[in-house]
Amino acid sequence: DHPRQLSYANVAGYQPDSQVTDQCAIDLDQAAIEDQLALQTLESFQNARRIYNQGGNSKSYALINLANGLACSISKGEIITGMNAEGNEISGEAYEDYEAGTVA
Repeated sequence: DHPRQLSYANVAGYQPDSQVTDQCAIDLDQAAIEDQLALQTLESFQNARRIYNQGGNSKSYALINLANGLACSISKGEIITGMNAEGNEISGEAYEDYEAGTVA
């Protein structure tokens, strides 16, 4: 038996040692910004600024609302794992510190 080894998808022929999905998605953000700027409307300029400041394809996040508060505190950067609406396992890192009892 060989232990299972996980790796991340190659990026431009490079094998990263960590997840770089958000960093790679910045190209998509750049294209979206350019598309919005090309429209030359007030709304499209606001959309371009929002994509620049908040990310569109990069800086992915999930907002989780809990029916019951957290049983324990969670530290920024701690890995959180759960199930999405389709029943698939998902995971991510805590964006900030959360105290026990937090619901959103």
